[in-house]
Amino acid sequence: MNQDRRRQAEEFLQPDEQLIAVCACEPGPGVPSPPEDLLAPPEPAALGRRIEEKLPRPLQHFFRARAHDERRDEQGADRRPDPADGKGMEGGWQSAAGRYLIGRANARGSATDVLVVTDRRWFALTDVSPVWQSTPAMKLFWEVPRSAVTVVRANAAGLHAKGRMDIEFADLSWVAVAALTPAEAPAFAAAAARYR
Repeated sequence: MNQDRRRQAEEFLQPDEQLIAVCACEPGPGVPSPPEDLLAPPEPAALGRRIEEKLPRPLQHFFRARAHDERRDEQGADRRPDPADGKGMEGGWQSAAGRYLIGRANARGSATDVLVVTDRRWFALTDVSPVWQSTPAMKLFWEVPRSAVTVVRANAAGLHAKGRMDIEFADLSWVAVAALTPAEAPAFAAAAARYR
């Protein structure tokens, strides 16, 4: 387990929670991106917030109402991933796998995630620091109880499958992730299985 990743995960542990395994990963091949209409609008930059605060109150309300339009939330709520995207996910956007990918996209972090399993839960972190900042600023974008993940399969065979792990959820959906260091995938999957 990479010591930097371990330290990042430890910052998000709850009192008396035991860290079991950590793995740096990214979405696997064929994993679709959530449609824009399912994502929350991006938070305005600090400059944008300062400008908005200077606007008259009616204009502030207008811009906030446009930023969160409930019709956008309803349009694609049950939309299934496009099969043309490949086979990196199974389940609709309301499934556990879909919620994982939507949470990841909404975090708007780096391409690399930190997947964490503890004695109580699974969670994932991403670095949301600006490009010019050398110290990572980790943000928790997904968490579920241990019972929500039924199995993690490490598929270390084949040219394109090295480091691939399929995370299977209790609702029968699944999503593929790829360990940044392929050799870590089997160890991470084995550690997660040992503590079921």
